[in-house]
Amino acid sequence: MDTLPPSSTPPVAGGLWPLVRPFVRPFLMLALLAAGAVWLRHALWLDQMLHGAGVLREGAWGRLVFVAGAGLWCAFGLPRQVAAFAAGLAYGALEGLALITVASALGSLCGFYWARWAGQGRVLRAGAGRLGQSLARLDGVLTGQPFLSVLTLRLLPVGSALLLNLLCGLSGMGVWPFFLATVLGGLPQNAMAALLGAGAGVGAVWQYAAAAALFVLSGALGVWLWRHSRVAAP
Repeated sequence: MDTLPPSSTPPVAGGLWPLVRPFVRPFLMLALLAAGAVWLRHALWLDQMLHGAGVLREGAWGRLVFVAGAGLWCAFGLPRQVAAFAAGLAYGALEGLALITVASALGSLCGFYWARWAGQGRVLRAGAGRLGQSLARLDGVLTGQPFLSVLTLRLLPVGSALLLNLLCGLSGMGVWPFFLATVLGGLPQNAMAALLGAGAGVGAVWQYAAAAALFVLSGALGVWLWRHSRVAAP
């Protein structure tokens, strides 16, 4: 009886799904973030909320509305300086700084847990070649020095806050070092934007000068920490 020749390539067990599966959640996460960012940029209700000081000043309800809206804005990686400016304009420098700090921290936690849902370790295990090695080294730095790494990168006046949230979520670091470093590292830039917003309302020159000084000090401290730590190794 004739027999069929053996196949030159053995069939993949389970088809393509085992190969594709590690990337499904990351893809859904990125698609959701992209769609949400585009939608929020064109959402008239959010724009009116952030620029409608009358709504924001309605007592505790107005503060709650601002924190929810600004937190959503920051969760999708949109510039928190815009929300911080609105906070300073509506509430003044100190209260505005407190509210935007809470909102931006909550937004950063959303990004952190989105990435953790997308698959902590899945992307690192699926990486190959130089990209996989770089991700592994970065994971080692973030896990080995979680608080200092996040604090340094938050203080630097460049980079993407959303990207840092996602990388930290994908890494093995704990949530508390990430949260505390996010709050402390975001204070200078939050204060700078809140001061500019408060100064726009009253025309105080000293607030503009203080905002510029905070920007310079934050950047200088971030660069110093970058050069004297292992954060720049990868």
